[in-house]
Amino acid sequence: MTDVLAAVRWWAALTLLGLAALPLVYTLLRRLPDRGYAFARPAGLLLAAYVFWLAGSLGFAGNDGGGIVLAIGIVAALSWLAYRRRPDTDPSLREWLRENMTAAVAAELLFLAIFALWVWVRAQNPSISATEKPMEFAFLNGVGRSPAFPPLDPWLSGFAISYYYFGYVMVSLLGRLSFVAEPQAFNLAIAWIVAGTATGAFGVVYNLISLRRHTTYEIRDTRSDRSERVSRISYVVSKPALLWGLVAALAVPLAGNQQMALELLHGNGVGSDGFWAWLDVRDVEDPAVSPAEDGAPPRYETSAWWWWRTSRVIHEYHLSGRAEEGLEPIVEVPAFSFILGDLHPHVLALPFAFLAMAVALAWWLEIRQIANDELRVTNEERSSLVTRRSSFVTRFGAPLSLWLFTAVVLGGLSFLNTWDVGIYLFLVLGAFFLAHWFVAGTTRGLPGRTALLAVSLVAAAVVLYLPFYLGFRSQAGAPFILPFLMRPTRLVQYLIIFGLPLSAITILLVTLAARQRFRHWRAGVGAAAAVVGGLLLIMLLWTWLLAAGPENGRILGLANELNLGLPPHPGGAIAPLWGLRAVGALLPPLLAARLGSPWLVLGLAGLLALVVMVLRTWGEEEHPQISRGTPIIEVEEGIQREGTEPGFDSERLLVTEHARPDTDHPPLPTPHAFDVDALAAVEVPVDAGWGTRAMPFVLLLVLTGLLLTLGPEFIYLRDNFGVRLNTTFKFYYQAWAMFGVAAVVGLDYLWATRRSPASRAVAAVATAGYAALLAVALLFPVYAVRSRAAEYRGPARAADGTPLERQPATLDGLAWLARFNPSEYEAITWLRDQAAATSGPPPVVLEAVGGQYSGYGRVSANTGLPTILGWPGHEWQWRGSDHPEPGRREPLVEQIYTTRDLGVVGFLLDQFDVAYIYVGDLEREQYGEAGLRKFADALEVAFANDRVTIYRWQPVALQ
Repeated sequence: MTDVLAAVRWWAALTLLGLAALPLVYTLLRRLPDRGYAFARPAGLLLAAYVFWLAGSLGFAGNDGGGIVLAIGIVAALSWLAYRRRPDTDPSLREWLRENMTAAVAAELLFLAIFALWVWVRAQNPSISATEKPMEFAFLNGVGRSPAFPPLDPWLSGFAISYYYFGYVMVSLLGRLSFVAEPQAFNLAIAWIVAGTATGAFGVVYNLISLRRHTTYEIRDTRSDRSERVSRISYVVSKPALLWGLVAALAVPLAGNQQMALELLHGNGVGSDGFWAWLDVRDVEDPAVSPAEDGAPPRYETSAWWWWRTSRVIHEYHLSGRAEEGLEPIVEVPAFSFILGDLHPHVLALPFAFLAMAVALAWWLEIRQIANDELRVTNEERSSLVTRRSSFVTRFGAPLSLWLFTAVVLGGLSFLNTWDVGIYLFLVLGAFFLAHWFVAGTTRGLPGRTALLAVSLVAAAVVLYLPFYLGFRSQAGAPFILPFLMRPTRLVQYLIIFGLPLSAITILLVTLAARQRFRHWRAGVGAAAAVVGGLLLIMLLWTWLLAAGPENGRILGLANELNLGLPPHPGGAIAPLWGLRAVGALLPPLLAARLGSPWLVLGLAGLLALVVMVLRTWGEEEHPQISRGTPIIEVEEGIQREGTEPGFDSERLLVTEHARPDTDHPPLPTPHAFDVDALAAVEVPVDAGWGTRAMPFVLLLVLTGLLLTLGPEFIYLRDNFGVRLNTTFKFYYQAWAMFGVAAVVGLDYLWATRRSPASRAVAAVATAGYAALLAVALLFPVYAVRSRAAEYRGPARAADGTPLERQPATLDGLAWLARFNPSEYEAITWLRDQAAATSGPPPVVLEAVGGQYSGYGRVSANTGLPTILGWPGHEWQWRGSDHPEPGRREPLVEQIYTTRDLGVVGFLLDQFDVAYIYVGDLEREQYGEAGLRKFADALEVAFANDRVTIYRWQPVALQ
């Protein structure tokens, strides 16, 4: 019951934040059919956490409950102010909810259902152990223990966290707002992220599909002498939008990739030995054996980590044919992340990625509606806080408020997971570029305006989050990108990852291009060739830069492995001619590898060409979308608008409905008054112009996903790993989200635009194929959750089917420690209690130092108390391999534990402001008993049990 109440409080806290921000998103994202309703919770959490963090960073508030309440109050006040200053012609929130109650209820029920489901899933295996969880728990605890921002680094005492830690600020805020301790908050945060991602996918798909059913009403204010009109668009809540939105809510966050199909086939002895060898996916490359032959169940029915292979599908090979061991590309999908249960930045950022997607869609709609004169600004709107446009922002075709909100969202993404900000900046800029191109019919001057928008958004985001950037140090360094000098990814392995969405996307693109009779195919092929050729040239250029520069060892090593017989390097910092010779020597094996497996690049280039040719054709056919000669039906009625001043009782509005020239449907009947119920009752036919109103944005999503997965075949971002592991990881992750949304909307488009038996057959085939792949992909969470539950709780049944007693389900992430090492759990609990009772900076605790992804660093991770050094490898990742502290501190910690010189020990303890010295099993195993006796002889015991002793250090203790 305690866990259930904690989950209810967590949901209530999220709902409170969503309600605080709802008037703001309703106003800022007013062009979206759902007016941002599906994104209210992530928007509220983002804004409240931003205000909380900024106030704490600038010293205006503390990192405590008072600061949280202040932040929520500020967000609510700004939200209400924006709502009250909205244009008078805008419907009230109550009005809109009454008209769109079905969509709002669907979004709420979806969020609640997915949240409750994943609360149950996390309770099956809540352990905060293994993989990256100790680091993530350390950050979460560290944020809560720090008196101000930036938070103290629990694994490097005296230093602040040098990582994108905004997500942990959000989780800590939610935990304190809902009165949930960190061990439970860790797991509830994962449940919220799953629900937020599902609702975000639902929201984007719902908005895109809803664009095809709407009516436009012109309202004339007759209160003044000037008769001015403004159009109001009323979107119809349609079943297709709701149903396809629910499909996206399953397919994007919960479905795995097609590795699950391989597990099913291989585990049941299906497929020849040659097939599995040709497929060459690790763990299933050996001959398949059926359970009857092996006498053991398939591994997907056990507690083994078979599901891990879902994130490591690509089998990477060097040019020499040597397989990459240990640093193979990571290709996670959200379902894998949620099964694993890591609270890593790429997971924490997912709901906000969909918020950024919605913001990009808002730019697309805002520019088109303003520039097409579908909105004529009235006197009230000129003075509106929301629609006011300065001379600088006017050239962007969007209100200042939307520009500022975009900067806040993009800056938040950078703070959440820096890898994502460039991706969604590209999406916003792409929406801006496409909208202006489609409206104006030309790209003249548009690249410059797009670049100006990019600079303004980046500058604003940096200023808004400046305290973070001032203290942030990245592992990235010159030359920042590296050439991919290995064998290319095989198409079959790529399709194992993206086969589900790309099956629908491919059929959609071919259908669209065929309907346009492949017009502008030269432009499409030319654009694809330019992209591939440009990436190849960049790859070769960076190969030359590496060979000619001081980091030529990478190129020399590759040449030696291939036995290319390069002459010795001439020495010196720069050798451009030798670099050219190295590129010339590497070019034949590089081209041979590319030509030996060209299918992925060719396939992605083909899809890219289809996207360009379809966009080019639509761009030419788009202007104008609404004819000036449109017949109009007008009805005049007097109404009293909610929220108007008493003196305006005689307000008269003219309600006008446009019958669009691009449809064969007759004009719609117009209600006799501006009545929400009457508008909802109007049956609106599918608008034939929907394709160019929604689908270009969908194709922008496809284009972005294609570029994200094509780029790493040629270049990748440099980090401490030196391979493309992280680039494929972060780029493929966002490509999955964009492909997932585009595929579902594409299926709806095929059904909505069917006009002949052939088009109906295409829609049916595409849907059937997608449904089959989705059904298999949804088996992944089913079997994976079962395996994870058996790992923690034990099997549900014996081999003969007899029910077995299992460990209880819980949300307590430290319950595993209480179960397997109760002595250490008792010591950790004592330290957590001491930290909670301490005002000011948390005390430093000394513990053993060891390798990463191990049990070392467990005291600081589980308490949030800083230690001298946690995982050295991670500190180098966060701060750069040239940072001196990790290398300096590790031998000093060893010296404190092993030396018998009490004077040296006292000096080092004082140097690092150590308050507690932890001696447990790891310390005895790492440093031996001999050096530890000095603590028992000279120091006060603060805590002790049968396996752990915690000594209290005071500067006078050894005098």
